[in-house]
Amino acid sequence: MPRGISRENTNKPKRVPVGGIRDIMTVYGKDPAFKYYWVKDAHEDGSRIARFKRGGYEFVRQENGKDEYIIGEEAVYKSKHNGSIIRLPTGNGEYSYLMRLSMEFHLEDKAAKAEALLELEDQITNQGSSQGREPNEEGVYGDVKFT
Repeated sequence: MPRGISRENTNKPKRVPVGGIRDIMTVYGKDPAFKYYWVKDAHEDGSRIARFKRGGYEFVRQENGKDEYIIGEEAVYKSKHNGSIIRLPTGNGEYSYLMRLSMEFHLEDKAAKAEALLELEDQITNQGSSQGREPNEEGVYGDVKFT
C-alpha cells in the first residue's frame, strides 16, 4: 500500500468474518402504513403463504427495478425484475418471503389476541367453589394467584 494511504480511508466494504453475525433480514424503506413480516415456506404457493394471504397479507415486491426496499447489509438473492417477490433462502429448500399487512388489520389482530389472552387469564384466575353445582358437574376448587 502506498505511503500516506491507510486502510481506514479507503472505500472498501466492511469486512464481516465468516463466523460473524450478519444482518440479512432487516428491512429498510418500509411504508409506515403496513406491518412487515418474514414468512417461511417452501415456495410462494405453499400452505403457510396461503394462510397468510387469507389473513390479508400481501407479498412485498420490488417495483420498477428500483431499490425501494433494502434488505440487511446486502441485497442477497434480490431480483431487479419488475414486480419480483422479495425472498431469502433459509435452507432445506425453504425461503423466507417478505409480506406485509395493513396497519389497520395488524391492530385489529393485536386487539383480538389481547382479548383472547384476557379471557384465558380470567379462566385461570377464576375464583369460586363447587357449592351450588350438581354432583356430576365439574366444579372449580381453590384459587390461583400470581405474585
